[in-house]
Formats: sequence, C-alpha cells, structure tokens
Amino acid sequence: MGCTSSSKSQEKSKKGSPTPSSSSVDYKMAGKDFLQPSFPAPNSQQRLSDTKTRNKVALKPGRSLMDWIRLGRSGEDLTGVGGKILEVDAEELAKHNRRNDAWIALRGKVYNITPYMEYHPGGDDELMRGAGIDGTQLFDEVHKWVNYESMLEKCFVGKLKSTTPVHRRVSLLRTLEPSGSLPGVNKSLGKTLTTDSKNGPMPPPSMKVPQSPAVPKFDWFQTKTTVTLVVYTKWKSMKSDFVVIDNCDNKFLASLYIEDYIYYLHIELAEAISLNYEVTVNKDTGKTEILLTKEKSDQQWSSLGKNLEKYNKVVKVKNQDIDYRTCSVDSVCQVTHDSKLLCLSLPVGTRMCVPIGYHVHIKHKVSGMEVVRSYTAVLPTLTGEQDKRVKDGRVLYLMIKIYKGGALTPWIDSLSIGDLVEVSTFTGDFDEQRLSVCHDLVMFAAGTGFTPMVRLINHCVEDPKSIVNLKLLFFNKKEEDILWYDQLQSLAEKHDRFSVEYILSEADNSWCGKTGRITLDLMKNSLPQRKDQSSLLICACGPTQFTNLVTQFTKELGHSDSEYHAFQG
Repeated sequence: MGCTSSSKSQEKSKKGSPTPSSSSVDYKMAGKDFLQPSFPAPNSQQRLSDTKTRNKVALKPGRSLMDWIRLGRSGEDLTGVGGKILEVDAEELAKHNRRNDAWIALRGKVYNITPYMEYHPGGDDELMRGAGIDGTQLFDEVHKWVNYESMLEKCFVGKLKSTTPVHRRVSLLRTLEPSGSLPGVNKSLGKTLTTDSKNGPMPPPSMKVPQSPAVPKFDWFQTKTTVTLVVYTKWKSMKSDFVVIDNCDNKFLASLYIEDYIYYLHIELAEAISLNYEVTVNKDTGKTEILLTKEKSDQQWSSLGKNLEKYNKVVKVKNQDIDYRTCSVDSVCQVTHDSKLLCLSLPVGTRMCVPIGYHVHIKHKVSGMEVVRSYTAVLPTLTGEQDKRVKDGRVLYLMIKIYKGGALTPWIDSLSIGDLVEVSTFTGDFDEQRLSVCHDLVMFAAGTGFTPMVRLINHCVEDPKSIVNLKLLFFNKKEEDILWYDQLQSLAEKHDRFSVEYILSEADNSWCGKTGRITLDLMKNSLPQRKDQSSLLICACGPTQFTNLVTQFTKELGHSDSEYHAFQG
C-alpha cells in the first residue's frame, strides 16, 4: 500500500505554514570533566520557561545554514590561527572565552566557534556556554545526533591536551565567575576547589558514582516452528514500539528501550529465521516476548546461538550513539503546494515502530557538509485505511515542508521511488499513557507543527475505549497552507469528540474563519472550563516563537507541567 494524500479542493487546500529556519544544529555544551554551568544561559533567548525546550532564535539575513556552508567553501580562514594545527591545553583553551574570540573542545578537538556565532540557530548566548571549555557532555545531552565535525570542519584549531580534572575545574571557575559566582554551582563548592579554610585545606567534594540499572532477566523457549525470546523488563509502561529489531546475515540485534536505558540482545542465531517478527508486551508486568519463526520447521535448536558484542548489555539512552539505517523511498505524495508525504521502507530484516509523538533524523551531505533534520513520524491518512506495514515496523511516513532556499529539503524534494535515505532510530519523550488518563486534549499546532498531532488524534478517535474530547487549533498563514483540510473536516463530521478550528495570519477576503495569531485570550477561550476530577492535556508544536508563547500562556493560565507537553524537534 502506498501513501495516501488528501484530495485537493480549490475551496480548501491543505498544508502548514512554514516553520522557522529548519536549521537544527543547536550546540548546547558543557565539559565532560568540568563542573557543568547553568544552561541555558540566564539571559538567553532560549530560557523562556522551565519546560524542556530546544529553541531557535531569529537569525540575521544571510546567516542560514546554506550561507554557513558557502562561507566554509569560500576559502576564508575560519580557524583564526592561519590554518595551523595546534596542540591546545586547558589553560590556553580557557583564554578563548569571549564572543570575539571563542574556542570550544569537543571530543578532544578544539574549534574556533567565533565565526559561527551569528549562524547558530540557538543564539550566541547558548554557544558561549561552551566557550573556553570542553563542551562534549552538554553537547551530547542536547544534540548528540548533530555531526559537529562536518559543521565545524573549517574551524578546526587542533587537538586538546589532556590535563587533570582538578586543573580544568579551577580554570573553569576562574573564567566563568566574573562576578564571584558560577551560575548553577554552589559557591562553597567553588571555594573547596580554590581556597583553604581556617582549619586547613578542604577536601574535594565527593563524586557520586551513578549506578547502572539491573540487567533484565532473559529466557527463551522453542516449539517446532518458532523461537520465543522473553525479557522481563518489570516496566509497566513498556510497549511493543519500544522494541527495535535488526537482523542481517543471522546476526540478530534486539534493542529494548526501557525507561532511560537500552537493553540489548545481540546473538548470532544458531539457525535461520524468517524476517517477520511478532512482539507482544504484558501491560501489567512489562514482560516482553519476541516471536521468531524458524525457516526450517521441525528443526530442534540445540542452543539459541553465539552471544555477540552487545549481548545482555544495558546502556543509558543519552550515552548511546545515534544509529542510522539506509531506507528506500517507497512512495511520494504531494500534500499541498509546498509539502510532501514520504513513505520510507526500512531495510529488510529491520523492525522499527516509531512511538507516538517521537521523531527520527534524516541526514544527507550538502556541498560536502553533513546536514541533519528531525521529522515526526505520521500516518498515511487520518480517515482512510491504514498501512499495515507501519504497525509491522517495516515502513514509516514523514510529512515534510519544502523550503526552496533550505539546506536539506530541496534534496528531499528531488527524491523519487527507490532513492536511498539515511534515517535514524527514533527519539522523543512523549508519554503515550497521558492520552489514557486525560478527558480533554487540546492541541495548538502551527504549520508543520501539525505532524505530532496526527497520531495523537488517530490514537484517540480509533481507540474504542477512549473518552477523550479532542480539539485542534490549527494556525497557518494562508488557506492553501492547511494540511489535510479535507480529512480533518471529514473526521470532525464523523466523530463528535473531535473538533478543529483554523486560524490564518494572512487570510484573503474570501476567508470566513478566524484570523490572527496565538494570544492569551484566544488560548483561554479555547480551553475547557476547569472542573473537579477533570483531566486536561495541552499539546503544542510549531515555530519556536509560537511554541514559546503557548508555553508562556499555559503557565499564566495556571496549568501545571503535568497538563502540558511541547513537542520539540
């Protein structure tokens, strides 16, 4: 089954208003061996609320990612050292901590980030958090999937000499404490590192060693035709979507995402299996069963096989490298004048079902520089028959807006059936269980910020047990930008629990609906009246400024973090 696009209507066409610069390279960093500074910076444009956000700021004209790529190819010296390869110690690195002279160390390599300041989508305040220090740890916590080596290749200064952690901490305190305090670090802690007390030298602070989680219990059994792998996760939120399977040349790898960790089963199987898998999860115990079908029936396996490198390992999600798989384009459908719906087939032997509200990364080299963008997995339709392969984890659908001057989307626009695309494992933090406990779900979406809402809507309207009342407020520039207008209208007519309102910022005279932008009053009037025993969930996605405003208004209206989720790419 190919992808499905909504029918085009001259009265109401579909799509979303443009998101901001699609540049996702956000270097928020702190040193692996340093005390971590407060982040985002206290005065940063990114610090709007306490909610988890990864925001962008408005860049000056001529400061897009494509402009950065062109600057890198211009031959101009971006290293600031005449192109020489230096060996840089922590003391020298710490000297370069000003906006007009900023270096950063990432995985042992030092880069001059001064010329990149104006091109950084997160703003120079965010980039300055890593100036003069080793920024590896904080970078990994925020944008580990970004290929900084490609992005900063022309800014390479040299290698970082290793020094003792104490010296690096002292250096950090001296360089980042101009007013006598280090943001986010207790003053007494700084004192223990730099001064003696009246009773003599103070001991260094005790470093708590993080404990690894218990390795889940694993077992297996077989019948004449099948082999079943059983993992006792003991996690009641476990779902089959959190199991990713790759099998190539009988080297079988199952990655189970259990809370904040990944548990691996990595085995060279004793005998061949078919490449269709069944995954079931006991919702009460978290027990996960992976059913494999033997290629040769009636063959008794003497063992499961040989354990490989990752077998029985548990790794924290944030410490795991981002894996990419080479997918092929299965179908391409035009959704609106500037957006497309892509169906991508995963490699043979791979099973990956993207959880609701999660996204994947697509990477591609543009003019020699690796560019990465995030896209939320959607469905082929909201009203028609679904593609069974999505549930089987064999394909995924992405709805993508094409920016003519963009870095990545012109290439995406050129894709045709059979072309290859590098797609990452999913990432995200939306808890699907919130949909089962809320009575009202109100979604604020702007442009392609509609994409996370697709599966939220589908999940609630298709679940026969769901009693959730759903409301979508869909913001776009023009009528022709509305994504899947016909499908949304059809859904609203079919389901009493679903309603949708469209708000246009650049409507023409023929538009009879609402106009304008998100405001506190509009949001207040769109939310249900608070009642005892009621449960509300507010979701938002769109350009940074839009999402920030929804976040701000949510707090001003007195709603708690448990009632709100902002989708960030």
